[in-house]
This record gives sequence, structure tokens and C-alpha cells, in this order.
Amino acid sequence: MKTINKASIFTLKKNRKIKLFLGFLVLTSVVWLVIELSKTYTSITTFKVQFENIPADKLLQNASVSQIDLVLKAPGFSQLRYKSKLKKIKLNLSNVTKQKKQYYFLPNAQLSYLSQQFPANIDVLDVLKDTIFVELGNNISKKVPVYPNVDVKFKLGYNFIENLKSTPDSITITGPEKYIDTIFQIRTVSLKLNEVYETIDASIQLKSPVKNNQVVLSTNKVQVTAKVDKFTEGSFKIPVKIINVPEGIKVNPFPKEVNIIYQVGLSNFNKINPDSFSVVFDFNQYKNDSIIKYLTPSILQKSNLLYSIKVVPSQLEFLIQK
Repeated sequence: MKTINKASIFTLKKNRKIKLFLGFLVLTSVVWLVIELSKTYTSITTFKVQFENIPADKLLQNASVSQIDLVLKAPGFSQLRYKSKLKKIKLNLSNVTKQKKQYYFLPNAQLSYLSQQFPANIDVLDVLKDTIFVELGNNISKKVPVYPNVDVKFKLGYNFIENLKSTPDSITITGPEKYIDTIFQIRTVSLKLNEVYETIDASIQLKSPVKNNQVVLSTNKVQVTAKVDKFTEGSFKIPVKIINVPEGIKVNPFPKEVNIIYQVGLSNFNKINPDSFSVVFDFNQYKNDSIIKYLTPSILQKSNLLYSIKVVPSQLEFLIQK
């Protein structure tokens, strides 16, 4: 036969009473909370501002506030909803007043407009901001050139045979006047190419000129191209030509011919001839400084197919006969 421990029975009864008490306490607390939250309160709640109804010919460039505090009269449950997470509130810019370069409006004149954004059981009593200033600018457009931001490193012996170009070479940008007036070119994102030996043909994204995306580009990317070729060296001997020699003076150059050494793309090598250059020596160098004993060459004209050109010798000795 089992013996019943009186101490165990007492402990069991005591635990049961504690549980009943705690359950009653929780229940009464919930009932009290429901009753309290059902009551109407007046409190201050912060909202994130969203501006709307901006005049059609204007663009919002800046505002003096991004958040405002509203005095709300609402049931506790509704108050809790708006305080748990930052909500948006719309402010109307259709009737702003101009003051010099800025515009302003009185948010408390929009209480009815603000109340319409809440359920019927919530009233907006006050906006804790007397005046809100906004900067409205004109939306303008202009055409600007595109700058291909491309860093090219060639394979040994290779180079451009025509300049790097983008298609289109210019685009139209549209946005607030204060931004557009400061933009004079649009750059592509950076592109680095190594060991290049073939024609470049790449689609590259354009880089936004401002961080807030208020400037719109007519296109977001361009095609960047350039012809690349292997370079070779060639040379021609041409007679010395001296210009600006006064009448009654004869100038004898030494040597009578100079060597033109040039670099050109292999595909254009056969297009180069002595007529591709115009090299002269100017006697005015001596007239302006009679101490000098030699003339230096001036390249008046060269084919745009050439990458580099060098005149040998680079100094021309001469003898004057009167």
C-alpha cells in the first residue's frame, strides 16, 4: 500500500493556485490593454514626406524637409500602427508661393488634404512645421558629346589607325536646369583593354552625371569602335626646301636631301608616297637669331594615316651666298 506524502499534496495545490493567478493576471492585462487601446488619444507621429501635384512646367530639385511631425487624434490601435513603422504622407505642391528663387507653402493649410489620407477614425489636428520651402527648377534639355573612357594597352607593334569614336558621338540630356548647366560631356564607364591587336568594337554603358538620377539620358549606352593595325616603318628621301629666303641671297643646304622616317599601319603602307609629307626649313629662324648655325625642320603637312614622323637629320647646316 502506497503512502501519500502530505508535503507533495500541498506543493501541488500551491502550484495550481499560482498558475490560476498568473492566468487571471494575463487575462486582465489583455482586457485592460484592449480597453485602453480602444480609447481615443492625441499624440505626435513622424511621417516621411512625399511631394505630389508639382506644377507641370517645374521639377522638384530640393526640399527643406524630408520628414514632418503630425498631431493625430486616433484610437490607440491606430496610433500603434503608425508608430511601429515610418509611414509616408503626401503634401500638395499645386499652390506654392514664390519667394525669390524658392517656393514655399503652409502645411497647416492642408489639414483636410492630409486627413483624407487616413481612415475615418483618425483626425489630423496639426502639422508641427509652420512653413516648408521647396526648390522648383525648370526642366531643360541640351546635347553634349560622349567621352569614351577607354584605357587601351596594345600588343607590341600594334596601334590605332583611326581615333577611338563612339556611336552616337553625342546624346541629349534632360533634367533640372541647375544640373544641366554644369554638364558639358557624358563619360562612359571605365573600360580597360590589354594586349589589343584587333579592331575594337564594344558596347559601353554611359555613366550618370549626377547621383540622384534626376538627369535623364537619351540613351544609356554607346558603341565604341576603333581600327587597330600592325605598324611598320617606312622612309622616303625628299629634297630640302627652304622658305622665306630674301631676294639676292642664295642658301646652300647641307645635305641637299633629308630622310623622312615614318610609322604607318600595315594596311595603309602602300598609300604613303613623298606627296604625303610637306617638310620645310624656315630661313626666318636665322633672320631672327643670326647666331644659329643650323635650321630645324617644320612639318607643314602629313597624311592622317601616319602614326609618327621623324626628319633625319633634325638639324640642317647651310651656307649663305650673297
